[in-house]
Amino acid sequence: MTVWKKTDHRAKLGVAVYNFKPNGQHQLQLDVGDTVYILEETTDWFRGYTANNKAQKGIFPRSYVQVKEATVHISGSLETVKSTEPALVQELTEVLREWHVIWKQLFMDKSPDVEKVKKMILDLIDWRSKLLTRKYTVDEQRGIQQQVTNLIDSGNALLRLDLVVRDDHGNVLDPTKHSTIEIYRRHVDAAEQIRKRSSMHESESETRPSWPSSFNLYVMLRNFVCKIGEDADILMNIFDSKEGRFISENYLVRWSKHGVPKDIDMLNNFRVVFTDLGSRDRNREKVFLVFQIIRIGVMDPRNVDNKKQTQGIRRPFGVAAMDISELMQGLKESKEDDQTFIPFQQCSQGEFMDNIIKKVIGAREINHKGQGLWVSLKVLPGDLKQVQEEQIHLVLPGTAVARKMGFPEVIMPGDVRNDIYLTLRTGEFNRGSKTTDKNVEMEICVCDHMGKVLQDVISFGCGGDMMSEYKSMVYYHEDKPKWFETFKIAISTEVEFKGLHVRLTFRHKASNEAKDKSEKPFAMAYVPLMNGDGTTIEDKTHELMVYKVSKPHYSPTAQWVKSRDVDLSPPSSVTGKPLKLLGVEGKKHDDPTAYLRLPSTKQMLEVMTQQHGGGKMNLTSGQYSHSNRDTLWISTFVCSTKLTHNVDLLGLLKWHEVLTDTKALTRHLQHLMKEEGEEIVKFLQDLLDSLFNILLQNNNSELCDDLVFDALVYIIALISDRKYHQFRPVLDAYIQTTFSFSMAYNKLIVILKDYVDKADERREHEMLLRAVKSLEYIFKFIIRSRVLFAMINEGRGKQQFEISLKALLKSINAMMLYKTEHTVLVQGAALKYISFIINDVMTVFDAAELSHLMVEFIGNVAKDRLIKTKMMCIDQIIQTDLFKHPGCRHVLLPAMLAHTRELMESRDEMESCVNVLSHIMSQLWGHDIGPSEADVTAIMNITLRTIIQSVIGMDRSSTLVKTNRRLEKIFGHQPPPSMSTIRAPINRSTALEPFTYLLGQRMIEENCVAVMIAVLRQMSETHYQNYIHSFPTTFDLLDFLMEILMVFRDLVGRSVYPTDWLEMIMLQNSVILRALRFFATTIHEKFSNPFEQQLWNNFFHCAISFLTQEPLQLDNFSHSKRTKIITRYKDMRRETAFEIRGMWFKLGPNKIKFIPELVGPFLEMTLIPEVELRRATIPIFFDMMQCEFMQPVPNSTRIQGNFHEVENEMITQLDVLVEGGRGDEQYRDLMFETLMHLCDGKEPEGLQQQGKYFVEVVWKLLERLLVYRHIIQDEVKEHRMSCIVNLLDFYHDINRQEMYIRYLHKLADLHLGCDNYTEAAYTLMLYAKLLQWTDEPLAPMLHNSKYPDAYTHRDLKERLFFEIINYFEKGKMWEKGIELCDELAAQYKEEVFDYSSLSKIMKRQAELYDCILKQMRPEPEYFRVGYFGLGFPSFLQNKVFIYRGKEYERLADFNGRMQILHPNAALMKTLDHPGEDILSSDKQFLQINAVSPVMQLKPHFEGKPISEQILKYYRVNEVQVFTYSRRSDEGSNDVTKMWLERTNMTTTYPLPGIVGWYPVISTETVSVSPIETAIETMEDKNKRITMEIEQYRLNQTLRIDPLSMSLNGVVDPAVQGGISMYKEFYIGTEYEHEDQERLRTLTIEQVTLLRDGLMIHKHRAPESLMPFHSHMEQRFCQMCTMIEQEYGIKVADKGFLGTSATLRRNQSLPSTGSNRRSDGSISSLSMAPADLKRIKTMRNPGYASSTTPRNSTVRTQSVFVKEKGVSTSLQGSKSQSKVSLSHLKKRVSQVTEQLSGGMESSQRNSTELIELNEQLTTRRPPRPDSERRGSRPPSYQMGSKTNSINSLASSESTVTSNTGNRLSGSSDSGSMMEEAAPPLPEKQNNADYTNVSSPSDPPPVPRRPSSVSQRQKPLPPVPSDDAPPPPVPRKLNFPPS
Repeated sequence: MTVWKKTDHRAKLGVAVYNFKPNGQHQLQLDVGDTVYILEETTDWFRGYTANNKAQKGIFPRSYVQVKEATVHISGSLETVKSTEPALVQELTEVLREWHVIWKQLFMDKSPDVEKVKKMILDLIDWRSKLLTRKYTVDEQRGIQQQVTNLIDSGNALLRLDLVVRDDHGNVLDPTKHSTIEIYRRHVDAAEQIRKRSSMHESESETRPSWPSSFNLYVMLRNFVCKIGEDADILMNIFDSKEGRFISENYLVRWSKHGVPKDIDMLNNFRVVFTDLGSRDRNREKVFLVFQIIRIGVMDPRNVDNKKQTQGIRRPFGVAAMDISELMQGLKESKEDDQTFIPFQQCSQGEFMDNIIKKVIGAREINHKGQGLWVSLKVLPGDLKQVQEEQIHLVLPGTAVARKMGFPEVIMPGDVRNDIYLTLRTGEFNRGSKTTDKNVEMEICVCDHMGKVLQDVISFGCGGDMMSEYKSMVYYHEDKPKWFETFKIAISTEVEFKGLHVRLTFRHKASNEAKDKSEKPFAMAYVPLMNGDGTTIEDKTHELMVYKVSKPHYSPTAQWVKSRDVDLSPPSSVTGKPLKLLGVEGKKHDDPTAYLRLPSTKQMLEVMTQQHGGGKMNLTSGQYSHSNRDTLWISTFVCSTKLTHNVDLLGLLKWHEVLTDTKALTRHLQHLMKEEGEEIVKFLQDLLDSLFNILLQNNNSELCDDLVFDALVYIIALISDRKYHQFRPVLDAYIQTTFSFSMAYNKLIVILKDYVDKADERREHEMLLRAVKSLEYIFKFIIRSRVLFAMINEGRGKQQFEISLKALLKSINAMMLYKTEHTVLVQGAALKYISFIINDVMTVFDAAELSHLMVEFIGNVAKDRLIKTKMMCIDQIIQTDLFKHPGCRHVLLPAMLAHTRELMESRDEMESCVNVLSHIMSQLWGHDIGPSEADVTAIMNITLRTIIQSVIGMDRSSTLVKTNRRLEKIFGHQPPPSMSTIRAPINRSTALEPFTYLLGQRMIEENCVAVMIAVLRQMSETHYQNYIHSFPTTFDLLDFLMEILMVFRDLVGRSVYPTDWLEMIMLQNSVILRALRFFATTIHEKFSNPFEQQLWNNFFHCAISFLTQEPLQLDNFSHSKRTKIITRYKDMRRETAFEIRGMWFKLGPNKIKFIPELVGPFLEMTLIPEVELRRATIPIFFDMMQCEFMQPVPNSTRIQGNFHEVENEMITQLDVLVEGGRGDEQYRDLMFETLMHLCDGKEPEGLQQQGKYFVEVVWKLLERLLVYRHIIQDEVKEHRMSCIVNLLDFYHDINRQEMYIRYLHKLADLHLGCDNYTEAAYTLMLYAKLLQWTDEPLAPMLHNSKYPDAYTHRDLKERLFFEIINYFEKGKMWEKGIELCDELAAQYKEEVFDYSSLSKIMKRQAELYDCILKQMRPEPEYFRVGYFGLGFPSFLQNKVFIYRGKEYERLADFNGRMQILHPNAALMKTLDHPGEDILSSDKQFLQINAVSPVMQLKPHFEGKPISEQILKYYRVNEVQVFTYSRRSDEGSNDVTKMWLERTNMTTTYPLPGIVGWYPVISTETVSVSPIETAIETMEDKNKRITMEIEQYRLNQTLRIDPLSMSLNGVVDPAVQGGISMYKEFYIGTEYEHEDQERLRTLTIEQVTLLRDGLMIHKHRAPESLMPFHSHMEQRFCQMCTMIEQEYGIKVADKGFLGTSATLRRNQSLPSTGSNRRSDGSISSLSMAPADLKRIKTMRNPGYASSTTPRNSTVRTQSVFVKEKGVSTSLQGSKSQSKVSLSHLKKRVSQVTEQLSGGMESSQRNSTELIELNEQLTTRRPPRPDSERRGSRPPSYQMGSKTNSINSLASSESTVTSNTGNRLSGSSDSGSMMEEAAPPLPEKQNNADYTNVSSPSDPPPVPRRPSSVSQRQKPLPPVPSDDAPPPPVPRKLNFPPS
């Protein structure tokens, strides 16, 4: 026995990993990906439910589910199961599920975004898998979260899903924990971020990530693959190819000759961080990571094994470079684990390192032969300290740091640098006494003024040890070497810089070691690092003087003697000091410092020469003499926070030296304020220290204090400038950590107060303005100084300080009172910057007193002065800490709100006012502000009403429309919903200024609504009650409630927020719902007595608008979205509906005042698909019915006794609402059930009866409307037409004329859209029949928007008639147009006597008569379609319809059209009635065959000679009976024994009509005997020959070919002897005598006709056809002889010698007795008596009879079969005039001749002679008779098949249908009859004839492809816009009561 047990709480959640289809009881279906909640478990099974349907519980296999770890939270009886996965993973899961569904739909729709969405989905899946591994660090996970959320947000925007609002960490924002204002701002920010990401392509800068101002490049050298053979140095550096220089110092890697690092511990540990990179470096165009490889060994690598070679020579070996521009610019990412190969290029002999760098950088490809370096790179944002803290897994301890050759963008305190970068550029050296150029090597060291070498101050950069001496590379035999080597000189700041210089010595490097040891330096040069005035060497290229060294006296290790006579000052033109030199005669020859007395550079030499009058100088000192032929160029770059090139800065930095020199001090201070910021920010800390020292220690306070203060303000202003804003943290850090001047605050306060007090006296306010702009940092210095003083002196002087500070603030307040123009700028600056001092001042000053001072400060500003700036100041004060104190808010808030309200009421500075209010509400939401109830009360009392009125006053509709139009114009398409929230323009084009303004207005409106919602949200119940009671009068309260309800209704009807701002809209709705509850109680309590109808009405409409708004329709959302909304907000629709229901029943006797106005809104509410809501609100309708029914009649004791108003309004509104998409079957049934139950047993009896009847009517209406709504979305317009007709019937039955007319217009418009002019005309006829020929004014329901100036019945009917006549003419239904012309003519003639109009209408009628006789009119085919099976819609299931075909549409075309419309339907191959298996099948089966219409002859045509051209119309139009025939027995081919089964069908209305199809309401089947078939065939052939002869006699221009074919087909049948097959009928005794006599008469008639035809052929045939004619005459004579001999029929005039026989009168018109039927039953069919019996007697064919049924033997194939061809024919026409013949007194009309190879077309297409415009040619040679198939007759013969009726009849006879049908007897299809049709006017129809030619043009000759030539000429395509119409839907039965 299976034991179920409760699941452990950790295993309550799972995901289906397989599809599971239940095959047993209680099993639950699972789809892959379904989330399942597990309740119980057994060994193999789980029991639970899916997240999609929690109501359905069931069991499912354990193996089909992957259990996930979860936690369970229990709250009362509610158990919530949550996954333990990270929040981001859970969000990814939901997003993937939602996107996948949308992606499938995009795929089905072939959307261009399919691939983009697919890639996004795959990326999210990949990220989700990685996150589930949980292997990432916190920092990495933060970066991943940023990428994932960006991708999700971009995808949501692309798919037009809801905007996801996130917090600063990327997590989804919980709206319950954040203020309304913050939620709104998050929406704005999120929309802006998405816009930026979506428009990245617009500018390159936007494609880069928003990095901090500084970043770093992490590089790890993993391997170096190269065969060197000696040790090597690898110098790694960053190179700017555009500037041609390195931008960072070198990173040195020492590599051994064994191919591994020299220090083996460094293997895989060469890591370096290139730091100090900033925005300038990010914008560099081309940046490369360059590796210089320097070989260290012998001169020539070929002599590496020679021990005598000199070792340790540094020689260039090669270069490797990698382009890192995109990496630096942020366009490309690289991970630390990715390894990149950098190919290596080796130097050639004599090639400089600089040249090879340029060569490698410019090369496209490098032939590296597998040699190169493997590196990993990654960009690390932030400064070095941040990187070392956050990227600890990369920047390990010991990681080298390569500094930039320059300062970072921000120099933080404590970042002390004192580096000088020296680059050896080029040199030129004379070979001297050597025969070849020298191998020059330079040795560089740093010496002091005594010549002593400083130890360990030189380095390559980083990665190597410090050196005392640097040796350059050696170029072999090169007198002009280009080194371009850079090294760093790092000297401690504690070392005395004066006298320091760099000494460079040159020596020749010999290859042989022994020789090299004897080589001594041949020259030297030097450059001082500091000038005589204390400034450092300039950053530029220097041309150094090179001095030869006398060898005997040189000793590199000698101690240098101090020379006090040396002056290393720069030229006098720079310093103004004299230059001193000592000659050699006064010094010892071996003085090692003698070179210091010589000029170091060419620039210094030029200055010395000028000082000595320009004469030649003796440049010799000691052992050093100038070498004229040797030169050297170097460049220097100083990176020092202690050394400067600026004399004035140096003077201030050495303030103690000039403190007593007031003049110099003044000059330095004045020059400081003219300096650029670059040097100032480098020495910021030292300069500030100097300024404060001068301020506190100077002796001339009057002069210096102001200058020092001005200098301090200048520096603060400089830091505040945008260019140097990154130094603000440096200044802040200085104030907090380094600033130590505790007495400075007194002087600063005094100086600043003095400036402010004199504001109105001064005309120049530049310094005051600058000081006011620097208030923030001036006060920071004041406060910090006071804090330091208090710390030192234990708080002494506090009172005095507060007095001084208050006096300063008072002075600033007083300054705001000025109204002069020259103080405006200063006052504006004060308003802008005063708020920045508040937080600091609060630390040393009373907050409450400061609040009063701030209120005074704002209040002192003149009312009309600086309004916007004042509001900005208020806004800034709100965001300070001062506003967080409850006591301060008590002072500040009323004043601020008063200012704001005043401006809002005057509609001035709305943006600023709304911003102030939004910040107030945001601040009041915080948890660290103390109690805020009093503040909310103040806001409520002071500004709530003003806010509401501001929202009302906003013209949101126009702004929104303009904004959207502008956006569409810019983007070229409809923008995303959130795009309209962007405040900034998309680009800086001036054309966007109006657009920006519109968006700004939209932002103000959104923000204002957010403020209103925030206020209402933060109001408690007590606040609501107090506010309601605060109104002095009821009228004021009424006014407020009307306003707020209007605002609410407008907000939910036209949301101010974009549709994808779900959280914002739902928050707004929750606040509105809460407010509506409070206001509902108020309305009931305050305005029930006396009753305020308008207020109650507004409430109902507002609540219903709220309830029906789109964002609350949860059924339209995805499951995840619906769940999220319900979890957070519940279903607000239900709560609102219950509130509405309660308010309705509280109305009491006032309900009647809202009937019927509220019927529509309440219907809208009840149509919402929520069961409980519907159950609660549907009874309101019964209450309305009862209320109206029981309403007393005025001045009477009777009650009204009906509810017509409710009834009419309900039907009208249901039609509109259901068509608009509301309602479903559940609603229909629930409404029927609920109202029926309420009607039961109600008193009085009339209410019960009327109620039940009305409920049934509503049910039927809903049934039809739901079908119509379903079909109206169908692309097939004919389906829509069927549903419209169904509704027309219903509205006609219930006498709802206005709805009837509404759907008539819809049907007519639908027909016109399909060019169905005939059907449109018939539809408008129904409309016209509702009008009378009177001058009675039109009722409102009868008005026509197309004819707005038609006010009477006569006007409108007349115009409709003209419109209908036009449509009938376009549809070639001229006969119907003539009827309307008759009616109009009668009116003009007999009623209105308008002879002018009568003349016009008569002319129009004459034109229509001409059209009948002169224009070609294709005759439509009719088809029977049976829809069998339950797979079709309900109105088609197991029903049969008759369709009217389109122009020239034959069975094959029609069949193809139907199969396109029903692609899943199977085509039935037989006409047998389907069995029960098909009728009850879920599949679809189509049964299609052609049918012939049975003409219903007009009474006035009876017994009169009528032209065939006239009768042709009635043969195929205004017909209601249709027929088709088939063989009864397939077993026999003997025509004398072949019976036919003929089926006659009757439709509901005649065709054509208001639609092109009607259902069959009755069917009767009869049998036709073989002799009757023969008689019909003979009659048909005689009629055709008669018409041909008449045509040829009337028109002498016709070609003879068609007549030749027709005659030859009769006189010389190619198969089985033609008429000879009827021998049995002539001589047999079992046939009725009347039939035999009729056959004999027809035979004699045919012989006479053939003779006349041959006579015409003889006279008309050309000479070439005479042999053929002779053959036909011979065959005719043989046929006549055979008839006489075998049939006993006397034939006169066998030959052709006499005159031709005259035609009989009866040969000019078709025979009328062609339909013969055997006994059969007829059900529900009303036909003329002549149609219900077999016709035995011969009728005169020359006159029309009352009933002229069409011949049924008209088709070759009555069931369409795909595998077989369809017989079609070529038809043509030519207009003929009426001719009066001498021997035939009757009218003859034009007839149609239809030809096909031996097979003739449908009889109903009367034979009309055509003129062939091209030579007849056979498509292929005729086959011998022996090869011809019996199933297909040869061309131009009368008979066809052996023993087949086909040999006698035309090719379209249905007698020869070879479909294998075996159906005997008759059947009755009355069971398929529908309910009786409504008494609609006669409905007629015509096919779509759009190719109407001009009357003046000759009629075209239509052609039909024959079955013989089908392969050569395919069937014409079915027009795409002419879809087949569906049948009229079946009548619906009432549900059981």
